Amino acid sequence: MGLYDLIAGRFDPERRVAYLRGRGDVAGLVHLLVRGAPSVRHLAAAALGDLGKPEALPALVQAIQGPDEEGIRWRAAEALVRIGAPAVDSLLSLVAHDDPDLRWKACIALGEIGDARAIPALVERLADDDRFVRARAISALVRIGSIALPFLTLALEDPDARVRAGSADALGQIGDPAAIEGLLIAIRDPVESVRRAAAVALLRLNPVD
Repeated sequence: MGLYDLIAGRFDPERRVAYLRGRGDVAGLVHLLVRGAPSVRHLAAAALGDLGKPEALPALVQAIQGPDEEGIRWRAAEALVRIGAPAVDSLLSLVAHDDPDLRWKACIALGEIGDARAIPALVERLADDDRFVRARAISALVRIGSIALPFLTLALEDPDARVRAGSADALGQIGDPAAIEGLLIAIRDPVESVRRAAAVALLRLNPVD
C-alpha cells in the first residue's frame, strides 16, 4: 500500500480496515471495534473474524453485548464462530445471559462451532422462557449431531416438559436410529406436547410409506 492509500485510508473506513486486516493487525482492528463509529465497528468485527485470532475474543465479547448498531452484535457473533473452539467458553458465558437476544445468538454460534462442550448448556436452554431461544437451542443441538444423543436421551426424563419436548424434537431432526428406544418411552409421556414431539420424531426416524 502506497502513501496515497495510507492517507486515503484515514478517511475511508473500508480501506483502513482492509489495510489492517491485510497486515494481520489485531490490535488495530480491536481499537476500531472498540472506539470506531458503528459502520467502522461493523467492518472491524468482520475483519477480526476473517483473521480468526483468539486475541480478539475480549473485544468481540464486549461488542456482542453492546448496542446493536449496524448489526454489530451479529457480526461479532459470526467472528466468534470463525475463531472457533477458543471462543466456546466465552459463548457459554453468554448462553445464560439476561438478554434473550444474546442467548439465542450464543446458541447459534455454539451450534456453528459444533464443540461438544456446548451440549449441556444448550440442553439447559430447552427450558428457556423465550420460545425463540428454545428453538435456536434445538437447531444448535441438531447441528452438533449424534454426539449430543446421550445428553438428549437423558433429557427425555427431565422434570421440565419443555426440555423433554425439545429433546424429542432434536432427536428426530438428528435422525440417528439409536434414539428410537428413548422416544418409544417418551411417546407415553404424561404431557401431550412431549408425546406429540416424540411421535413426530419417530416418524422422522421411521417414516411410513
